[in-house]
Amino acid sequence: MSKGNTMSRTKLMVGSCFATLLALLAWGCAGTAGKGAPYNATTGQHPTNWIEVHYADYVKAPDQCRTCHGSTSDPAQAGGISKVSCFSCHTNGVNHPAGWADPSQHGRLGAQAAPAMTQLIGGTVVDGSGFAYCTKCHGANYTDGAAVSCKACHTKAPHPDAPWRGPTFTSPSHVNTNGGNAPACAQCHTNGANSVLKPVTPAPAGTAPGCFNNTLCHGTSF
Repeated sequence: MSKGNTMSRTKLMVGSCFATLLALLAWGCAGTAGKGAPYNATTGQHPTNWIEVHYADYVKAPDQCRTCHGSTSDPAQAGGISKVSCFSCHTNGVNHPAGWADPSQHGRLGAQAAPAMTQLIGGTVVDGSGFAYCTKCHGANYTDGAAVSCKACHTKAPHPDAPWRGPTFTSPSHVNTNGGNAPACAQCHTNGANSVLKPVTPAPAGTAPGCFNNTLCHGTSF
């Protein structure tokens, strides 16, 4: 075999290997970035409702978001190739704060905060609050979402045992529950269900749940 033919075959083999490597890299990136995270390959943008629904896909495969948006735990390393940092909206990070499993944190902040899927602060949309915000990841029934079921820990009820009337804001006390969270309470306590206290006169059908309108456990006064 001539020297020229040998060099040609060598170049062909190197070229083929290089092309294969590029194909594998492209396939790997596409497989990671696109898995469960729909986006327009031409514009590089997610669907118009992505802000409202994206976290469900994040909890399934966090790495698919990091591929384009960089770190989800370190603001200094966030942004990635998209130049869009998760911290621009999730100002405290995309996961729960350290110690969130402590009931004094997530219980109090869930019940005592006004429900909001998102909040507008200083012209910026940031994380929401209250029980409504919990449903984004834990599901409408707190058991059917992408994140862990709340009943994995709350095996009896999503609050301490009765009487659940602590004397201060730092003690578990439903007295401090924000009234806007009443629909969450209604899932278990409509017309006084699962409670020793029941309204004397049940509210008319269709009445929106409230703390003091006979829809749950209390009447017009505590």
